[in-house]
Amino acid sequence: MTPFDVSVGISPRQSFESWGSFVAQLEAEGVQRVWVIDSQLAMKDVYAGLVVAALNTSRIGLGTGVTNAVTRHPTVTANAIAAGVGLKPQKVAEVEEAIDFFRSHIDQSVPIYLAVSQERMCQLAGRKADGAIVMGPAQPDMVRQQVKWIEAGLRAAERGRSLFEIGLMATTAGEVEDVRSWASTQARLLSHHKGLPESLARFQSEIQRSAETYDYTEHLSTHAEHSGAVSDDLVRALAVVGTPEECASRLRELQRTGIDALIFPLAGRNRAERWRKLRDEVLSQIIV
Repeated sequence: MTPFDVSVGISPRQSFESWGSFVAQLEAEGVQRVWVIDSQLAMKDVYAGLVVAALNTSRIGLGTGVTNAVTRHPTVTANAIAAGVGLKPQKVAEVEEAIDFFRSHIDQSVPIYLAVSQERMCQLAGRKADGAIVMGPAQPDMVRQQVKWIEAGLRAAERGRSLFEIGLMATTAGEVEDVRSWASTQARLLSHHKGLPESLARFQSEIQRSAETYDYTEHLSTHAEHSGAVSDDLVRALAVVGTPEECASRLRELQRTGIDALIFPLAGRNRAERWRKLRDEVLSQIIV
Protein backbone atom coordinates (compact mmCIF):
# COMPACT_ATOMS: atom_id res chain seq x y z
CA MET A 1 0.00 0.00 0.00
CA THR A 2 1.28 3.47 -0.84
CA PRO A 3 2.04 5.36 2.39
CA PHE A 4 0.33 8.70 3.00
CA ASP A 5 1.57 11.42 5.38
CA VAL A 6 0.20 14.82 6.33
CA SER A 7 1.88 18.15 7.01
CA VAL A 8 0.22 20.39 9.61
CA GLY A 9 0.97 23.36 11.84
CA ILE A 10 -0.43 24.33 15.23
CA SER A 11 -2.36 27.58 15.05
CA PRO A 12 -1.76 30.06 17.88
CA ARG A 13 -5.52 29.90 18.46
CA GLN A 14 -5.58 26.10 18.84
CA SER A 15 -5.27 24.64 22.33
CA PHE A 16 -2.81 21.81 22.90
CA GLU A 17 -5.75 19.71 24.12
CA SER A 18 -7.45 20.17 20.76
CA TRP A 19 -4.15 19.52 18.95
CA GLY A 20 -3.60 16.24 20.80
CA SER A 21 -7.12 15.09 19.97
CA PHE A 22 -6.61 16.01 16.31
CA VAL A 23 -3.40 13.98 15.95
CA ALA A 24 -5.09 11.03 17.69
CA GLN A 25 -7.86 11.27 15.06
CA LEU A 26 -5.30 11.23 12.26
CA GLU A 27 -3.73 8.09 13.72
CA ALA A 28 -7.15 6.43 13.95
CA GLU A 29 -7.84 7.43 10.34
CA GLY A 30 -4.75 5.60 9.09
CA VAL A 31 -2.27 8.44 8.57
CA GLN A 32 1.28 7.03 8.55
CA ARG A 33 3.19 10.12 9.73
CA VAL A 34 2.57 13.72 10.80
CA TRP A 35 5.15 16.33 9.80
CA VAL A 36 4.65 19.30 12.15
CA ILE A 37 5.48 22.72 10.68
CA ASP A 38 8.12 24.76 12.53
CA SER A 39 7.22 28.41 11.87
CA GLN A 40 8.24 30.50 14.85
CA LEU A 41 5.90 33.34 15.83
CA ALA A 42 3.36 32.25 13.19
CA MET A 43 2.54 28.94 14.92
CA LYS A 44 2.84 27.34 18.34
CA ASP A 45 6.13 25.72 19.34
CA VAL A 46 6.79 22.65 17.24
CA TYR A 47 8.54 20.67 20.00
CA ALA A 48 5.78 21.25 22.54
CA GLY A 49 3.38 20.10 19.84
CA LEU A 50 5.41 16.96 19.16
CA VAL A 51 5.41 16.05 22.86
CA VAL A 52 1.64 16.49 23.08
CA ALA A 53 1.18 14.45 19.91
CA ALA A 54 3.38 11.65 21.26
CA LEU A 55 1.41 11.54 24.52
CA ASN A 56 -1.85 11.15 22.59
CA THR A 57 -0.76 8.50 20.08
CA SER A 58 1.01 5.14 20.03
CA ARG A 59 1.90 4.21 16.43
CA ILE A 60 1.97 7.27 14.18
CA GLY A 61 5.33 8.70 13.04
CA LEU A 62 6.12 12.23 14.23
CA GLY A 63 8.70 14.74 13.06
CA THR A 64 9.44 18.36 12.26
CA GLY A 65 8.29 19.19 8.77
CA VAL A 66 10.40 21.20 8.63
CA THR A 67 12.76 23.05 10.96
CA ASN A 68 15.99 24.88 10.12
CA ALA A 69 19.52 25.29 11.42
CA VAL A 70 19.58 29.08 11.63
CA THR A 71 16.76 30.35 13.85
CA ARG A 72 16.86 26.90 15.50
CA HIS A 73 20.47 26.33 16.49
CA PRO A 74 21.46 22.67 15.96
CA THR A 75 22.11 22.25 19.69
CA VAL A 76 18.51 23.26 20.44
CA THR A 77 17.13 20.80 17.90
CA ALA A 78 19.45 18.01 19.04
CA ASN A 79 18.33 18.50 22.64
CA ALA A 80 14.62 18.65 21.80
CA ILE A 81 14.06 16.09 19.09
CA ALA A 82 12.79 12.59 19.77
CA ALA A 83 11.40 11.76 16.34
CA GLY A 84 12.43 12.33 12.74
CA VAL A 85 14.27 15.58 11.99
CA GLY A 86 13.19 17.51 8.91
CA LEU A 87 15.38 20.39 7.72
CA LYS A 88 14.19 23.14 5.40
CA PRO A 89 16.38 24.53 2.60
CA GLN A 90 18.88 27.32 3.37
CA LYS A 91 22.54 27.65 2.41
CA VAL A 92 23.82 24.24 1.36
CA ALA A 93 27.02 24.50 3.44
CA GLU A 94 25.01 25.41 6.57
CA VAL A 95 22.67 22.48 6.10
CA GLU A 96 25.53 20.04 5.53
CA GLU A 97 27.23 21.26 8.72
CA ALA A 98 23.97 20.87 10.64
CA ILE A 99 23.45 17.31 9.38
CA ASP A 100 26.98 16.38 10.45
CA PHE A 101 26.28 17.87 13.89
CA PHE A 102 23.04 15.90 14.25
CA ARG A 103 24.79 12.68 13.23
CA SER A 104 27.23 13.09 16.10
CA HIS A 105 24.75 14.29 18.74
CA ILE A 106 21.45 12.49 18.04
CA ASP A 107 20.75 8.78 18.40
CA GLN A 108 21.43 7.07 15.06
CA SER A 109 17.91 5.62 15.06
CA VAL A 110 16.47 9.10 14.49
CA PRO A 111 16.18 9.68 10.71
CA ILE A 112 17.10 12.99 9.10
CA TYR A 113 14.98 14.19 6.19
CA LEU A 114 15.94 17.20 4.10
CA ALA A 115 13.37 19.44 2.39
CA VAL A 116 14.64 19.95 -1.15
CA SER A 117 13.81 21.74 -4.35
CA GLN A 118 16.87 22.76 -6.37
CA GLU A 119 19.79 20.70 -7.61
CA ARG A 120 22.49 21.22 -4.96
CA MET A 121 20.13 20.61 -2.04
CA CYS A 122 18.70 17.50 -3.73
CA GLN A 123 22.21 16.12 -4.18
CA LEU A 124 23.09 16.94 -0.57
CA ALA A 125 20.06 14.97 0.60
CA GLY A 126 21.26 11.97 -1.39
CA ARG A 127 24.75 12.24 0.05
CA LYS A 128 23.95 12.91 3.70
CA ALA A 129 20.29 12.47 4.71
CA ASP A 130 18.04 9.45 5.29
CA GLY A 131 15.25 10.85 3.15
CA ALA A 132 14.06 13.88 1.22
CA ILE A 133 10.86 15.90 1.29
CA VAL A 134 10.49 17.19 -2.26
CA MET A 135 8.94 20.65 -2.38
CA GLY A 136 7.59 22.46 -5.41
CA PRO A 137 5.07 22.23 -8.23
CA ALA A 138 3.06 19.07 -8.85
CA GLN A 139 4.55 18.70 -12.32
CA PRO A 140 5.94 15.25 -13.21
CA ASP A 141 8.81 16.61 -15.33
CA MET A 142 10.10 18.71 -12.42
CA VAL A 143 9.63 16.00 -9.80
CA ARG A 144 11.34 13.46 -12.05
CA GLN A 145 14.33 15.80 -12.36
CA GLN A 146 14.46 16.33 -8.59
CA VAL A 147 14.47 12.56 -8.06
CA LYS A 148 17.37 12.26 -10.52
CA TRP A 149 19.35 14.90 -8.61
CA ILE A 150 18.77 13.02 -5.34
CA GLU A 151 19.85 9.74 -6.92
CA ALA A 152 23.01 11.46 -8.24
CA GLY A 153 23.85 12.38 -4.66
CA LEU A 154 23.27 8.79 -3.57
CA ARG A 155 25.62 7.51 -6.26
CA ALA A 156 28.28 10.07 -5.37
CA ALA A 157 28.24 8.81 -1.78
CA GLU A 158 27.99 5.16 -2.89
CA ARG A 159 24.70 4.77 -1.05
CA GLY A 160 21.83 2.49 -2.03
CA ARG A 161 18.47 3.83 -3.19
CA SER A 162 16.49 1.16 -1.34
CA LEU A 163 17.31 2.61 2.09
CA PHE A 164 16.48 6.19 1.11
CA GLU A 165 12.92 7.57 1.14
CA ILE A 166 11.64 10.33 -1.15
CA GLY A 167 8.37 11.97 -0.13
CA LEU A 168 6.55 14.53 -2.26
CA MET A 169 4.61 17.42 -0.72
CA ALA A 170 1.41 17.20 -2.78
CA THR A 171 -0.90 20.15 -2.18
CA THR A 172 -4.35 18.89 -3.20
CA ALA A 173 -7.74 20.63 -3.32
CA GLY A 174 -11.10 20.53 -4.99
CA GLU A 175 -11.21 24.24 -5.80
CA VAL A 176 -8.63 26.74 -7.07
CA GLU A 177 -9.42 29.28 -4.34
CA ASP A 178 -8.56 26.73 -1.66
CA VAL A 179 -4.89 26.79 -2.70
CA ARG A 180 -4.43 30.14 -4.46
CA SER A 181 -2.53 31.63 -1.50
CA TRP A 182 -0.22 28.60 -1.37
CA ALA A 183 0.31 28.86 -5.13
CA SER A 184 1.35 32.50 -4.87
CA THR A 185 4.01 31.53 -2.34
CA GLN A 186 5.18 28.69 -4.55
CA ALA A 187 5.39 31.02 -7.56
CA ARG A 188 7.60 33.39 -5.57
CA LEU A 189 9.96 30.55 -4.71
CA LEU A 190 10.09 29.40 -8.34
CA SER A 191 11.32 32.83 -9.38
CA HIS A 192 14.65 31.95 -7.73
CA HIS A 193 15.17 28.85 -9.86
CA LYS A 194 17.81 29.03 -12.58
CA GLY A 195 15.46 27.43 -15.06
CA LEU A 196 11.86 26.23 -15.18
CA PRO A 197 10.75 22.82 -16.44
CA GLU A 198 9.04 22.71 -19.81
CA SER A 199 5.64 22.34 -18.16
CA LEU A 200 5.98 25.74 -16.45
CA ALA A 201 7.95 27.72 -19.04
CA ARG A 202 4.85 29.50 -20.35
CA PHE A 203 4.21 30.92 -16.87
CA GLN A 204 7.64 32.55 -16.48
CA SER A 205 6.47 36.17 -16.62
CA GLU A 206 3.55 35.44 -14.30
CA ILE A 207 5.89 33.76 -11.79
CA GLN A 208 8.22 36.76 -11.87
CA ARG A 209 5.30 39.15 -11.35
CA SER A 210 4.15 37.11 -8.38
CA ALA A 211 7.58 37.45 -6.77
CA GLU A 212 7.64 41.21 -7.33
CA THR A 213 4.23 41.78 -5.75
CA TYR A 214 4.56 39.33 -2.84
CA ASP A 215 3.86 40.86 0.58
CA TYR A 216 5.66 38.96 3.35
CA THR A 217 3.39 40.49 6.00
CA GLU A 218 0.56 38.44 4.48
CA HIS A 219 2.56 35.24 4.03
CA LEU A 220 0.14 32.32 3.40
CA SER A 221 -2.86 34.46 4.35
CA THR A 222 -5.95 33.36 2.44
CA HIS A 223 -6.85 37.05 2.12
CA ALA A 224 -3.47 38.22 0.82
CA GLU A 225 -3.76 40.71 -2.03
CA HIS A 226 -0.69 39.24 -3.74
CA SER A 227 -2.62 36.01 -4.32
CA GLY A 228 -4.30 37.74 -7.23
CA ALA A 229 -1.01 37.69 -9.13
CA VAL A 230 -1.43 33.98 -9.96
CA SER A 231 -3.97 32.90 -12.55
CA ASP A 232 -6.26 29.90 -12.25
CA ASP A 233 -4.14 28.09 -14.85
CA LEU A 234 -0.96 28.62 -12.84
CA VAL A 235 -2.64 27.49 -9.61
CA ARG A 236 -3.75 24.29 -11.37
CA ALA A 237 -0.22 23.77 -12.68
CA LEU A 238 1.40 24.16 -9.26
CA ALA A 239 -1.12 22.21 -7.16
CA VAL A 240 -3.31 19.15 -7.68
CA VAL A 241 -6.75 20.70 -8.19
CA GLY A 242 -9.99 19.29 -9.56
CA THR A 243 -12.63 16.64 -9.12
CA PRO A 244 -11.71 13.51 -7.12
CA GLU A 245 -11.14 11.68 -10.40
CA GLU A 246 -8.93 14.47 -11.78
CA CYS A 247 -6.91 14.66 -8.58
CA ALA A 248 -6.45 10.89 -8.46
CA SER A 249 -5.20 10.91 -12.05
CA ARG A 250 -2.68 13.67 -11.30
CA LEU A 251 -1.45 11.89 -8.17
CA ARG A 252 -1.02 8.60 -10.00
CA GLU A 253 1.12 10.42 -12.55
CA LEU A 254 3.25 11.90 -9.77
CA GLN A 255 3.66 8.48 -8.17
CA ARG A 256 5.31 7.27 -11.37
CA THR A 257 8.14 9.84 -11.08
CA GLY A 258 10.12 7.67 -8.66
CA ILE A 259 8.89 8.98 -5.31
CA ASP A 260 8.10 6.67 -2.39
CA ALA A 261 5.44 8.59 -0.46
CA LEU A 262 2.94 11.44 -0.74
CA ILE A 263 2.63 14.13 1.94
CA PHE A 264 -0.60 16.16 2.05
CA PRO A 265 -0.62 19.59 3.71
CA LEU A 266 -3.71 20.26 5.84
CA ALA A 267 -4.33 23.93 6.64
CA GLY A 268 -7.20 25.88 8.13
CA ARG A 269 -10.24 24.51 9.92
CA ASN A 270 -11.91 21.09 9.89
CA ARG A 271 -8.65 19.37 9.02
CA ALA A 272 -9.67 15.91 10.21
CA GLU A 273 -12.83 16.09 8.10
CA ARG A 274 -10.88 17.27 5.07
CA TRP A 275 -8.39 14.45 5.51
CA ARG A 276 -11.22 11.90 5.54
CA LYS A 277 -12.70 13.46 2.40
CA LEU A 278 -9.32 13.37 0.66
CA ARG A 279 -8.72 9.78 1.74
CA ASP A 280 -12.17 8.46 0.86
CA GLU A 281 -12.76 10.34 -2.40
CA VAL A 282 -9.26 10.64 -3.87
CA LEU A 283 -6.68 8.41 -2.21
CA SER A 284 -8.98 5.39 -2.26
CA GLN A 285 -8.60 5.47 -6.04
CA ILE A 286 -4.79 5.28 -5.99
CA ILE A 287 -4.08 2.86 -3.14
CA VAL A 288 -1.98 -0.01 -4.50
